[in-house]
Amino acid sequence: MFKFIRSKTFLINLAISGLFAVLVIWGIFKFIDSYTLHGETISVPTLEGLTTTEVESILTEKKLRFSILDSIYIAEADKGVVLEQNPSPDDLVKENRTIYITVSKVTPPKVSIPDVKGMSQRLAIAKLESYGFKVKPNYVISEHIGNIVSLKMKGKEVNFNDKVNKGSTVVINVGLGQSNEKVMVPYLIGLTKEEAENKLMESSLSIFVDTTNCNCKTPEDLLLAKVYRQNPIRNENAAINMGSSVDLHFTCDTNLINFNPPVIDSLRTDTVK
Repeated sequence: MFKFIRSKTFLINLAISGLFAVLVIWGIFKFIDSYTLHGETISVPTLEGLTTTEVESILTEKKLRFSILDSIYIAEADKGVVLEQNPSPDDLVKENRTIYITVSKVTPPKVSIPDVKGMSQRLAIAKLESYGFKVKPNYVISEHIGNIVSLKMKGKEVNFNDKVNKGSTVVINVGLGQSNEKVMVPYLIGLTKEEAENKLMESSLSIFVDTTNCNCKTPEDLLLAKVYRQNPIRNENAAINMGSSVDLHFTCDTNLINFNPPVIDSLRTDTVK
C-alpha cells in the first residue's frame, strides 16, 4: 500500500484532484463576487423634489430601481414630487437596489365637514382646523351672538357631512347680533374686499358685497377690486347700531374711485342719536 502511495500514478492523481478542488473553490468565490457585486457600490442620488418620471430616468441610468412606498397630501408642497426617500441621498448600495420613495398627491383628499353650527367661534375654528381646513370668520346679523350660524365655501353654503377638499378655506358666519351701542361707519373707499372686511370687523359691523358693476374679468381681478361706493357713508351722522351691515360696491376701474375721506373723530359717537 505504501508503495502505491509513493507511486507516480497516485501522485499525479492527487495533484489533479487538488488542482480541481482549488479551481472549484475559486469558481465559487468568483461567482459569489459576481453575484453580489463585491466591492462595487452605487451612490444613491438625491430624489426629493423630482417627479416619478425624472426619478425613473435617473435610477435606470444608475441601474437602480424604485418603489412608491406612500403618497400623502401636503397643501404647501409641490404636487406629484418626491417628499422622502430611503435609502438616503449619498448612501452606498448595490446594483438593482430598490429605492423607496414617498410622493405628494396631486389632488387633495376629500374630508367631511364637521358639525359646528351653534358652536362658539373659538371651538368651531379649533374643530375645523383639526380637520385640515383653513378658517375665515365673517360676522352676520343674527340673534345667535358669538355662535356659528352657517358655513360657506367659495360663496356657496356647505353643511354637515358634505365632502370637500382638505385644506380648503371655510368661511364661518358668526352671529354678531345688534345692540343699542353705536359705532362710527369706517371710510372704506379704495379698499379691497379683504381690507374692508377687516375694517368692518374692527368696528363690529358686517358687510354686504355688490360686484354687479365690478368690470372685473377674472377671479384674480376680483381680489384686487376696490370699494368705490359705500352705504352708509362715513360722516358725523353715520353712527349705526353695532352689528349692522354696510353695503359695499366694488370696481376694477380706478377712474370710478374718488378717494376723499372726511376728517372725523372716530371716537365721537355721542353726537348721533
